[in-house]
Amino acid sequence: MMRKMLSTCAILLIAVLGTGCASTELINSWRDPDYTGSVTSLVVLGVSKQASVRRVFEDEFAAQLRTKGIRAIPSYTLIAEDGPVDEERLRAAIESAKTDGVIITRLVNIQNKTTVTSTAAVGRPYYYGYYSRAWVGYYEPLVHQYEVVTAETTIFARERGEPVWSGTTETFAPENLKKETAIFAKTVIKALEKEGLI
Repeated sequence: MMRKMLSTCAILLIAVLGTGCASTELINSWRDPDYTGSVTSLVVLGVSKQASVRRVFEDEFAAQLRTKGIRAIPSYTLIAEDGPVDEERLRAAIESAKTDGVIITRLVNIQNKTTVTSTAAVGRPYYYGYYSRAWVGYYEPLVHQYEVVTAETTIFARERGEPVWSGTTETFAPENLKKETAIFAKTVIKALEKEGLI
């Protein structure tokens, strides 16, 4: 009975872990070695054709930057248009904010992934234990499908007009935009602090 309970618990644990909360990882980053400054103010620009996605993203990211003492302005408060704008319109909006620069996040890729996990049988020793447990479902594989979203975030210094930092992130199994943006922003901001950029 105890072994049966342990097997059941193992399956439940794997199921929970397989459908756990989303997480964001910084998989690579680059900093301009010639740039030794830092930024104290930024326009936050999320590239999305969906107005609600852009606004939620920019608001959350800007709010987290403010907790670090950065004057952060969501771009939608400067550029109300949804979708792309021309260079002149973008430059005018960024210049009007009088910030040190702009931080832009764009979607790079979305992958659908599948993981298959099976649990080892627990029971009588040798092959019979494995064989007998297989018949009662303890060796059934657990299939979990999820998305991996790859994004690129880049900071441009206003006085230079060129990128001074860029990082690529992967977000696993995103479900709630506001929640995932909070995790995403925390990950990126931590990297910027480590580099001394903010």
